[in-house]
Amino acid sequence: MEETKQCLKDLIVFQNLDPEELELLCQNSYAKLYEKDEVIFFENDSVKKLYFLVNGKVKLSMLSAEGKEKVLTILQEGDIFGELSLFDEDPHPLTAEVMDDARLLIIPWNEMEKMIIERPSLAIKIIEALSKKTRLLTSQVRELVFQDAAGRLASLLSRLAEDFGREIEEGTVIDLVLTHQEIANLIGSSRVTVTKLINKFIDDGMITIKKRKIIITDFESLGERLQTIF
Repeated sequence: MEETKQCLKDLIVFQNLDPEELELLCQNSYAKLYEKDEVIFFENDSVKKLYFLVNGKVKLSMLSAEGKEKVLTILQEGDIFGELSLFDEDPHPLTAEVMDDARLLIIPWNEMEKMIIERPSLAIKIIEALSKKTRLLTSQVRELVFQDAAGRLASLLSRLAEDFGREIEEGTVIDLVLTHQEIANLIGSSRVTVTKLINKFIDDGMITIKKRKIIITDFESLGERLQTIF
């Protein structure tokens, strides 16, 4: 119980909870460890739970009718997911897969519903946290509509640097190993196009790659690629 309570305190979304709210969450949640490449839930699963990512990384994706994967986002510590299937009878529209070993706090929907009724302030704090994801998905739609592939790649790298970046001597390293196919899935492009663009960004001095991790060396030039096509 105390370990769970400390995990909740460490999550930004719950830092302003009063002791009674924190205690209520601890009583109704449980911790679970997931290994890399383990699936938390599949698209079309009907499990109704809310997930809080304590540490590790999780990707949310969906499959097309042809079986092609589209990665919508990569979640990091403090993010909440699983909410899309809570408020109606529809199954999960996404698959959640662990990219690095992860620890989650999980609240079954029946317990969450009781807490929201008892403590409406909890619902407000959770909605505030979920709004971050909504803003991210809105930005991705804007990028797909108004940016070419180079602009979408520049936007993705800027966003990943903000979420997973670490300053080193050469610049900002994105502490995340992604294949060219995974990057292509994130920006709605092909692996071949991504490979060409990454090589172009390297030639232009905007990025470099070391130990399979991308290092942004020139944010100003990268920002110039964030142009619309209309």
